[in-house]
Amino acid sequence: MATTTRPSSHSCLFLILAAASTIFTVLSVHASDIPNGGCIAAERAALLSFKAGVTSDPANRLVSWHGHNCCHWSGVRCDNWTGHVTKLDLRNDLSMKDLYGFPKAPSRSLRGQVSSSLLALRHLKHLDLSGNFLGGENMPIPGFMGSLDRLAYLNLSNMNFYGRVPPQLGNLSKLVHLDISPGDSYLYSLHSMDISWLARLYSLEHLDMGSVDLKGATDWVHSLNALPSLVVLNLDWCNLQNNTPSLVHYNLTVLEELDLSYNSLDSLAASNWFWGVTSLKRLILLECGLSGSFPDVLGNLTLLETLDLGFNNINGMIPGTLKNMCKLKSLVLSYNNIGGDISDLVERLPNCSLKILQEFCLSEANVTGTTLNSLLNLTSIRIIHAGYNHLSGPLPVEIATLTNLTEMLLGGNNLSGVISEDHFAGLTNLKILDLSCPNLEVTVDSGWVTPFRLDTAQFGSCQLGPEFPKWLRGQNGISDLDISNTGLITRIPHWFWTTFSGAEHLDMSSNQLSGNLPINLEFMSVITLYLHSNCLTGLVPKLPRTIEVLDISRNSLNGFVSSNLEAPHLQVAVVFSNSMTGTIPTSICQWPQLRILDLSNNQLVGELPDCGRKELKQCKASSKNSSNVSSTCSSSLGITILLVSNNSLSGGFPLFLRKCRGLRFLDLSRNKFSGNLPTRIGEDMPLLVMLRLRSNNFSGHIPYQITELPALRILDLSNNNFSGAIPQSLDDLKALSGTAKALDPVWDSPFDEISENEGVSKLERQSDDSLSVVIKGQVLDYKENTVYLMSIDLSCNSLTGEIPEELSSLIGLINLNLSSNLLSGIIPDKIGDLQSLESLDLSKNKLAGEIPWGLSDLTYLSYLNLSYNNLSGRVPTGHQLDILNADDPTSMYIGNPGLCGYPTPRQCPGPPEDEPTHGDSVRWHKEGLSPTDLLLGLIVGFVAGVWMVFCGLLFMKRWRHAYFMLFDELYDKVYVNFVVTWGKWFRNTGEE
Repeated sequence: MATTTRPSSHSCLFLILAAASTIFTVLSVHASDIPNGGCIAAERAALLSFKAGVTSDPANRLVSWHGHNCCHWSGVRCDNWTGHVTKLDLRNDLSMKDLYGFPKAPSRSLRGQVSSSLLALRHLKHLDLSGNFLGGENMPIPGFMGSLDRLAYLNLSNMNFYGRVPPQLGNLSKLVHLDISPGDSYLYSLHSMDISWLARLYSLEHLDMGSVDLKGATDWVHSLNALPSLVVLNLDWCNLQNNTPSLVHYNLTVLEELDLSYNSLDSLAASNWFWGVTSLKRLILLECGLSGSFPDVLGNLTLLETLDLGFNNINGMIPGTLKNMCKLKSLVLSYNNIGGDISDLVERLPNCSLKILQEFCLSEANVTGTTLNSLLNLTSIRIIHAGYNHLSGPLPVEIATLTNLTEMLLGGNNLSGVISEDHFAGLTNLKILDLSCPNLEVTVDSGWVTPFRLDTAQFGSCQLGPEFPKWLRGQNGISDLDISNTGLITRIPHWFWTTFSGAEHLDMSSNQLSGNLPINLEFMSVITLYLHSNCLTGLVPKLPRTIEVLDISRNSLNGFVSSNLEAPHLQVAVVFSNSMTGTIPTSICQWPQLRILDLSNNQLVGELPDCGRKELKQCKASSKNSSNVSSTCSSSLGITILLVSNNSLSGGFPLFLRKCRGLRFLDLSRNKFSGNLPTRIGEDMPLLVMLRLRSNNFSGHIPYQITELPALRILDLSNNNFSGAIPQSLDDLKALSGTAKALDPVWDSPFDEISENEGVSKLERQSDDSLSVVIKGQVLDYKENTVYLMSIDLSCNSLTGEIPEELSSLIGLINLNLSSNLLSGIIPDKIGDLQSLESLDLSKNKLAGEIPWGLSDLTYLSYLNLSYNNLSGRVPTGHQLDILNADDPTSMYIGNPGLCGYPTPRQCPGPPEDEPTHGDSVRWHKEGLSPTDLLLGLIVGFVAGVWMVFCGLLFMKRWRHAYFMLFDELYDKVYVNFVVTWGKWFRNTGEE
């Protein structure tokens, strides 16, 4: 039997000493590379090389990167034993968003490029550079990142990289966390046609490729199914298509979070693979194009805690198979067509989750109901979004028992009744409240102390007045307040401006608020301020430097407190329909981000600022003094909409408009401008959609360059002193001729450019009164679809010459007014080609000749005025012409003594059968011919035929011989027949 020998205590001691000696030797070697106990010299040099690639560090985040011990530098972490750099975390927090949803703190971002010196950090396990602009100029993610083979964590999100995602990232086999999402600000700046390289990252647990364009990755589902360790998967905004068949075998057995929002799955909800991933706890399918009904297999996701199916096309109630979904905490069904009663919907929720459900969202889901008592069963609820449905009836006072409630959005319904203090008694955690229902009345005691501190308060169209709600004084933490159209008939209290000095969005419009505004509002932080449609008086105050949108229209304000209003972020200034006097402030030249300026319907005088060197110098100085201004001033201005109609402004065509190359809507009408129009108008403002100069003193010729505006849809030069001929190059107006291609986006009204933004969407409804158009003999307000009017109005000038034939090519034209000029010649015969024409006014000119019968083909024509010309001939009839101006059809033709026929009192001479029939005229017109054209064609055809025969006989000898032989034979036959017939006739006579 074999025996074992136990090692002696001396042997064990020897082994321990040997191991200790080896460890000491290793540590000594490493310590020799670590001066003064700091980091490895080569790695310190690599970090300094990385710093050299950073061209801008506005927040001094790398100020500590000096000295020998790089392990103590900001964002750098080393291994305590070896001294090797294992972690580099320079993350820039971009969680704060501005009004448009973009990162609010770009000034902290490092700028430059990522240096390849990072390859020297061979022991790096954690690398986070997210939120910094280190992508260079259109640079892709560096491929050398795939050589940092010890990385377990890599975050390169929101770094403005462009181009193809390097497949070398598949070499990082130890990677557990990968985030390369470029973010919404750089949507689709990165792309990948093939993501099969992901299959090599078998340890990956967290993957975020949101906003990376994966449209070409056709087999994306199977590629992801090869990652058995995946726990979190975010592929929102990836342009994914539903072109992969369902999975037969699921390897995603531990996947807990899946986000496929904003992709084009465009399929029936039930026919998708993700319902089989039963390990899911969080499923986000926001705006994926899902349709049909809810799948019954939804009930198999028994571990689900969050389900977001908002903004899809799903119809019907949730299925009754959810009874075992006992962990559900968040359910978002907003912007679907759920239908049915809200009580039935709550009853279909799993009973086991009613006590733990925290978020319940069904805004704009076509939900009905006359009571909200079913919501009282959700005892743990924190968020209720049920706005813009068809809910009615009173709000139950028992809502106060939902003490965990932080958000309650019920606006846009038909709720009615009185809201009192009792409704809020237990809502101590309430932060966001929307009760914007026109039949609700909030009645509380004047001394009521609210139990909550709101962040957002929406009471639009509620009845709060007539006194200003005093309980708002205690809500100094509100960032968004809407008390518009709430029946307030009072002055704005002085405490309001200090209480809400930190608010970002304030809306008090459509009340009867009176009094003066404070002289100075620079201490406020407001971004959007709506005070329109009130009774405010006094001066426009000094504005907050943070303001982006200002609407104080429809008040009685009478001036600006200063000609130098510093508002470097102002984008929209709407001040129309006040009593503003004085001149326009030169500050508009110092607002580098200004896009919309509406000063219509005031009493302003003087000239528009020319924004010359003086103003631009002040603009640059203002930019330097403001660290928040992202763009400095330049020789160009960003104004896209300028409306200053109905004032007393004077001077020539404003020079500063030459700096507005992005200008789309320009309205200078009803002022005292004079002089000639610039010939560079087509070059300086190439994107113009609307040009309105009516009722001024402009003179000279209409420059032909005005027809070089391809996007122009509304041209109004009426009631000026223009002379000369109408430009003949009218067919160059591409938008009116229907030949425009892929121009810049054109909006239904001037304010649609930014109407998608929630903060300024109200402008479209409030500012359209300054867009009145003279059409059909009257002044009409086009409040929507303005640019589709397609109008040319040159009336009330001194234009001479003929109406250009090119007008007939503007087939999109709806309104044409050339009245009250000195035009002569005939009405173009092809005017009937303007098939979209609704209003035609050629009155009070010197036009002669007949009225083209093609006018009867204008089926949309509802207004016609040809009076007071020298027209003659029969008045066309038929179709649309017979029903125009039925009360007084004669007025359309009065002042033309040469016209005859109905409806004129003069009968046409000659018998009716000799008169040209309407059918013939219409047929000639449809063939593109007039009677004159037909007669000329007959003459030309006869002459051409004679000459063809003559030339043939002259130059073709064989033809001549054949012709004369035939002629001789025919002569002989005729002669013989004549002699025989003559002889017979005389013989018979003699016999008698």
